[in-house]
Amino acid sequence: MQVVDELRRGVRLKKINFSRAPIEYELTPYEILMEDIRSRKYNLRKVMVNGDIPPRVKKDAHAVILEFIRSRPPLRKASERKLAPQPLKRVSCPREQLLDSIRKGRVLKPVNQKLKSRRM
Repeated sequence: MQVVDELRRGVRLKKINFSRAPIEYELTPYEILMEDIRSRKYNLRKVMVNGDIPPRVKKDAHAVILEFIRSRPPLRKASERKLAPQPLKRVSCPREQLLDSIRKGRVLKPVNQKLKSRRM
């Protein structure tokens, strides 16, 4: 609002010198390759083994991933699984001891009513 009011009153804006050329950025090799693929600059040849496409190439990536997942043994139910017992906790360094004491917290002592009234 202040700028609009000043412009209405007749304030002049400074002229800016645009003598510098805009900054140009180089493309990364990946971006160059993607641009070539988009513009269809290159034609990819099919991989042939003995005049036929190999079975590994015939499958798409999604089918390969699904086949891998299916080949794994099935997971057991959570109710059937048993966790290993937790290892005993060893407090070795002073830093760990300090952090443990902070985590435990302390029970604060109750303050007498007489002391509360004196402080106020």
